[in-house]
Amino acid sequence: MSYDVEEFWKFDLRVGLVKRAERIPKSRKLIKLLVDLGSEERIVVTGIGDQYGPDDLEGRKMIFVVNLKPKRLMGVESQGMLLLAEEEDGRVHLIEVGEQVPLGTKVW
Repeated sequence: MSYDVEEFWKFDLRVGLVKRAERIPKSRKLIKLLVDLGSEERIVVTGIGDQYGPDDLEGRKMIFVVNLKPKRLMGVESQGMLLLAEEEDGRVHLIEVGEQVPLGTKVW
C-alpha cells in the first residue's frame, strides 16, 4: 500500500528526553514515561515493558509523535507515542537521537 507524502506530514515528530519511567501497576507491558520535549513535559505510555524496564528508558533521547489524540491506558492518559523499530518476530529496538540534537527538534 502506498500513501501520498502529505499523509506523512500530518504527524508531528519531536525529539524528547525520558526524564522518568515507571511500570504501570497490574500491567505486564505498560510503562509510563515523563518526557521533556523542550518547551513542555508530557506523559507518554508505551507498551514495551515485556522487553525493556524503566531503567532502560530513563535518560534516553528518542523520537515521539506529539499530535495524536490523548488515549487512556490502564487509567493513565498518554499524550503521545514513542517511535520504535520492530522486527518481524516482535522484538523492538529503541531509536536513540544524538546528544547534540536539541529537545523539541522536529523530525521528518
